[in-house]
Order: sequence, then structure tokens, then C-alpha cells
Amino acid sequence: MLVKRLLTSMATKNNIGMDQIHINNLSLQTICGPDLWTRVAPQHCKISLTIKTDFTRCSATDDLKYSLNYAVLCRDVTNHVNSRKNWGHVHTLSRSIFNFIGEKYNQSIDSMKVTLKNEDYHLRTKDIESVIENKDIETLNIRNLELFAIIGIFNFERLQRQKVSLDLSIKNKSSNEHPSLNTRPIIDNVVKYVEQSDFKTVEALIESVAKIIHQTIETGTSASHVELLDVIVRVTKLSAITDTEGVGVSCLRTEKQLKTLKSIDISPNDNMQGSLLYNTIQNNENVEIKTTNNGNWAKAYLAFGSNIGNRMDYITQALKLLKATPDVKVTGVSSVFESEPMYFKEQNPFLNGCIEISTSQKPADLLKLCKKIEYLELKRTKDFENGPRSIDLDIILYYDAEGNAVQVNTQDLIIPHPRMLERTFVLEPLCELLPPDITHPLTIEPLVDHLQQLYDQQKPEDILWKVIPLGNNRTLSKKDKFLKFKTAMKHDDLTKTDNRMTVSPTYIMGIMNTTPDSFSDGSQNYSDMEIQLKKVMTLCDDVLKHYDNVIIDIGGCSTRPNSKQATEEQEIERTIPLIKAIRASHDIPQDQILLSIDTYRSRVAERAIEAGVDIINDISGGNFDEDMFNTVAKYPHVAYVLSHIRGDISTMTKNSSYNTEDEYDPPNSIDYINNNACNPSHKAMNLTRIIGYEMSERYSKALEAGVHRWQIILDPGLGFAKNLKENIDIIKQLPLLKNYSVYNNDTSFYVNFRNLPLLLGPSRKKFIGSITQDENPIDRDFATGSLVALSIGYGSDIIRVHNAKECAKSAILADTVYKSI
Repeated sequence: MLVKRLLTSMATKNNIGMDQIHINNLSLQTICGPDLWTRVAPQHCKISLTIKTDFTRCSATDDLKYSLNYAVLCRDVTNHVNSRKNWGHVHTLSRSIFNFIGEKYNQSIDSMKVTLKNEDYHLRTKDIESVIENKDIETLNIRNLELFAIIGIFNFERLQRQKVSLDLSIKNKSSNEHPSLNTRPIIDNVVKYVEQSDFKTVEALIESVAKIIHQTIETGTSASHVELLDVIVRVTKLSAITDTEGVGVSCLRTEKQLKTLKSIDISPNDNMQGSLLYNTIQNNENVEIKTTNNGNWAKAYLAFGSNIGNRMDYITQALKLLKATPDVKVTGVSSVFESEPMYFKEQNPFLNGCIEISTSQKPADLLKLCKKIEYLELKRTKDFENGPRSIDLDIILYYDAEGNAVQVNTQDLIIPHPRMLERTFVLEPLCELLPPDITHPLTIEPLVDHLQQLYDQQKPEDILWKVIPLGNNRTLSKKDKFLKFKTAMKHDDLTKTDNRMTVSPTYIMGIMNTTPDSFSDGSQNYSDMEIQLKKVMTLCDDVLKHYDNVIIDIGGCSTRPNSKQATEEQEIERTIPLIKAIRASHDIPQDQILLSIDTYRSRVAERAIEAGVDIINDISGGNFDEDMFNTVAKYPHVAYVLSHIRGDISTMTKNSSYNTEDEYDPPNSIDYINNNACNPSHKAMNLTRIIGYEMSERYSKALEAGVHRWQIILDPGLGFAKNLKENIDIIKQLPLLKNYSVYNNDTSFYVNFRNLPLLLGPSRKKFIGSITQDENPIDRDFATGSLVALSIGYGSDIIRVHNAKECAKSAILADTVYKSI
């Protein structure tokens, strides 16, 4: 007996307030104001109680009189609910139950929680709860509120409303004399606002909903009796991710925080937009945007497109007009891509690209400038949306002078462009201009990842043709003249990997030297025009058996190491007459040949352009003649081969040490391969990184002089300041060079080799003879053919060769094997 008393005493001492009585979902029918059809009719309610008490004496004695009888509690609650016909509101009833139990069982209760759920209150939800845990704090829970909203950043999400579910929790303080919240206007206002708005982010949606709740309570009839404590909003997108039952976010906002948010107009408005983001313009052109800061201007990215008339002329004219605008500086232009039309298919292919500008203009003014160029200057006509157009300029991104992404959502302008993430012809050129860590302002996902996601869908219309316009000699051809390169993701069935590679035919560049001293094909007959023209026609016949086009590279000055250099006048005398003779010949298929001048002299290049060449092939990368880049810049329809070299003709062999065994970082820069930052300790890629950085410096100089990105072809310079190992490694690392980029921390200048075609000139080079032990360069033709095939397999787009007949056969075999052409 003594032991039992001690146990009872200890239990009583240690368990005060730790025991609980539970009643779960006691079902009753009563009237709590209008029902879901706004009728005054009985509604299904469920009452749950959690009561903290002390039943240690009951458990020790096994006598119910020392505890609360939950059967009696249920009967008492039922009788209390039935004592009144219409309680008016769930809060009135839950408060009354809380007070009734508290008064009747005061001696036995430490604390209590009353939850009243009404299943018939509103058509939008069957889950409305009033929760009372103390005498003056109430929580209204509205769960599974089903709405249909336009929400998301992708165009397919914005074409139709999608189902979302809201959970709302509103905590407030009120007195017994004045019941707190009227639930119906809260639900009605939230539903009305969300379903007539559109949102890009769920984060904006939930904060807007929290503000709507705050406004509704502040303006309600019981506002003077309610002290709002906080609001919790949770949204679930039920169809966002197919492998889940829903994804979403939630937020808690105190009344103090809600008071700082801008008021929302919830009156019906077809143009209402649903964002509360603070750096977003919402139908208000007076919103302050910082366009200048310490000499810096805002930055914008424009997408251009053209598919009627002379497409490149419209594009270059639009660029000139932008450059002529005082408060606009064109700081970058992408490659040009040919794409199939989207949306309206029955029209010509488009030429597309992107332009980077610095500007002191605000977005609305920049839009007016774009429309002025389109419609007033270039006389665009618009018959219907997404139809043919001479020129189209769209603002796709805008950053203020401090580098903050600006979002615009007005009737006339949306930034970021709402359809940019579904268009490879926008993202591909944009990713040439922006470093790989730049994210989309709304998705906060890298733009390169969005681009890859499009390619992963394997849609044929997403595949682009990179084009280099060659319209210098238009009078000889009625066709558009381009070098064209098609790149796609190809799946390797053996390795089970996807690789980005060129899938269009390789171009053969046949060497046509007009020199007496070239290292393998010099001839004293270089001045005999009849003999030279026959060579050209034979070269054309040999290549055009296998390919639709042939490039003829005419050189009048030997560039082999340590060779004596012809004078400028000699070079002109050797090359220009032949170029003119080729262009004048009716026996040569002008539509199928492209002429190139192999020179490092700007005056020779310009004379050759005037005579009809399409390509400037400069082995010096602009190093030997400071006017070369300025000359090329004057002719945007002429291609330029930018080559890598160190030193000059007499010193290049002394500059072939690349220190690839040391850790390497480019000066004041971050470099990338395949959009991944390079690791200095990963020495296997050092040769590509060193050559890539040195070429990027020349590339930057070319662009500063006005050369367009779309003009540039890269040549890593086999045999020029390279030894045998470097030459072999260059070929093996071509995929790395094609995906090299570098960002300069000092100048904020970004260079990206993505989509720049690669020319390789392995023909009869000395390093081949070192391997095959062929002293005579002509004896290296068979080995050259093998190396041509290997180079194509590694990613070369243009092959420069002496023996075009045999190398064309090697190339067509390589195209068949590696590209499945």
C-alpha cells in the first residue's frame, strides 16, 4: 500500500499538464452562416479537441472519476452546438465551444485546443478550419483552395491556366465581444485576384496573396476589432513536375511586413499582372531605372531576325542605325544563324542573332528606337504575328547601370522576353555573348542550361545553321552566298554519350599558289594565266564530284618558316590578275566556287576583295599588318581566317615552347571549356588553353576594330610556331578549342569560340614527314589524306590541302563515317 501511494505521488508530481485527452472529428450538422451555395442551411462540421490535463490519479486507481470522460465531453459539445440554430460563422462557434468547455471543466483543464472544420462553407474548398488555443488568439486555416492561374516563365505554361492549390493560415487577435474574421470575402478576393492575373513565379504569387488577405482584413467590417498577427501562404503547382504530386513554396509574413508592401488593385482588370517584385515595371513608365552610374550605362540584349529580301543587308543596316544613335553603343554582335520559321511555318528561313548594347535609354525608350528602325527606317510591314519580316528587333534582357536585371511587364513590353527560353535561335547567339554563369532573371538557372534543355528535346526545328555571309561578289550570282555549318547533338551508341558536333559537309580549300618558291608546289608558270585557269578548273572538277562547293585559296607570297618574302607589289602582281580572270571565266561554276586570298597584307587583301574574293586567309592573325583588321571591318560580307602564330616568318620556329607541364592560368582572366571553368592543375588541356587565350587576344583586337564575329574563322596554325607534339595535340584537342571561352576580369570582356568554324591546314607539313619519313613534301599526300580524315573526325570544318582530288575523297569518307552524311 505504501509503495502504491509513493508511485501515485511521484506520478502526480511529474505529469502535471503532460497528459492529454483527444477527440478527433466529432461530426455535427449546424448552420455557420451561408453555405457553399450562399443558402442558410445546415453544414457538415467536424470538431476536434485536444485537452491537457492530469490523469495520473485515474491511471493509478483505474477510476474514471479522476479524469475527463470523453463520452460526456462529446455529448456536452453536441448539446452546446445544438443549443443554437445559426452560429453565424465558424469562428463564433469555435470560440463558443472553447469558452463553454473552459468554464464547465475549469478545475480539470490545464490548456485546450479547439479545431472546427467546416466542409460546406465555400465551393472552392471543403477544408476551412477555425483553431482556438487560448482566449484571444485565433487561427483561420483555409486549405486546398483550388484555383486556375497563369503561372510560369515558359510559353507553354502561359498558353493556358493551370490548377494550383493554396493553403492559407491567418493568425489574429480578437475579443469575445467581437468575433474576428469573415472568411468569405478573403476567399473571394484571393480567387478573383489570382485568376485574373498572371505570374511568372510562385514566389510573387504567394506574397501577392498575403497582401490581398491583409487588405481584405483592413477594409472589412470587423477591422477595428481585429489585430492581425501573421499570414502563412503556401502554393502547390500540381502539374509542374511530372514525377511528383506537386511542387511549391510557402511564406510567412507578419503584419508589419505586409504593411510595407504596395497595395494591390483587385478590381476586375483584363490586363492585371500579378507580380510584386520591386525591380519590375508594372504598367508604369515612371518607375526609376538607373541607366547611368559612375560612367557606366545600362546594358541590353536585342535579338534580330530577317527572312525577306536581302536578309544580311537588313541586318547590317539595322546595326548601322543602332551605332548611329548617340545614347547607344553596340558592344557585341553574335554569329548569324539560319533557322526554320516557328509558329507560322509557310515562310522563308530566318537569319537570326543577338546584339549587346550599352545604353542610357530606359526600356520603353529603347523599344521605341527598335520600332523606329524597323518601321520608319527599314520600312518593315507586319501583316500578322510571327509572319515574314524584313527586320525584327526584340529586347530580350535589360540590366541597369549597376548590373541588376530589370523586369518589365507592361502592355507593350515584357522583359525578359517571354518566349526566349523556347527558342534556340535566341539562346544560341545569346550564349555566345554571355559568360556561362549568367542566369535567367526569373528561373535563376544558367542560360546555357536552358539552351541544353532545348537541344535535349531533339526537335529538328531547334537545329541551326551557322552562316558566314559572302555577298561581296553578288553580281555573279543571284543566290545567297554563305559558308554554312550545321551543329547538332549526336548520340554515340557505343559510348552512350551525347556530343555536340558539326553534321554538315566539310569544306575543301584547295591551295593555288602563284609563287615560284612555295615549299611544295612552287612553279615558274605562275604568270601564265591559261595554265593557271586550267589548274583552277581541274581543282574544281576534282572537288565538285563530291561536294557542292569548293574554296580556292590563292597565295602570292610563301609563308614557310625563314622564307624570303615577296614584296607587296610582287604579291599583287601574282594574285589579282588570276582572281579577276577566274571571276571573268564562264567555264568556271561561279555559284559553286569561293575565292580566298592567302595574305597577311591589308593592301593585298583589299585589292583582292575588290577583284572578287570571299575570304581573307591571314596566317598572322592580324599581327603582321596593323591595318588588316580595319580593312576587313569595311567588308562585313567577307570572311576572315584568324590564325595562331608566334613571332614572324623568321622567328616562329624559336617560339614553339608552350610550358604545358606547368600550372596555367590566363592573366587576370577565367577561362572555360564546355562552359566549365578550367582547373589550373588539369595540365592535359594546357595547350588548348594557352593557344585559345593567345587567339582570344587577337580576336578581341579584331572586334575592337569593327570586324564582326560572323566573319571570323579560326585556324590554330599547324606548323606555325609548333613542334611535332603540339601539332598532333592540336588536332586531338580540336573539340576543346571549339568550346573554349575566356572572361577578362579587368575589362569585363568575354570571348567565346563556340560556333566559330575551324580551318585546319595539315597538308604536306614537315611534322607529317617526321612521322612517315618522307623528305619530299609531295610524297606526303597519302599521309595527308589520312590526317585530313582524322582532323574531320576531331571537328575540323574546313580542310586546306594541296592535293584536292585525293583529299576530297578522304574528306567524303570521313564525313560519311563521323557525320553520317
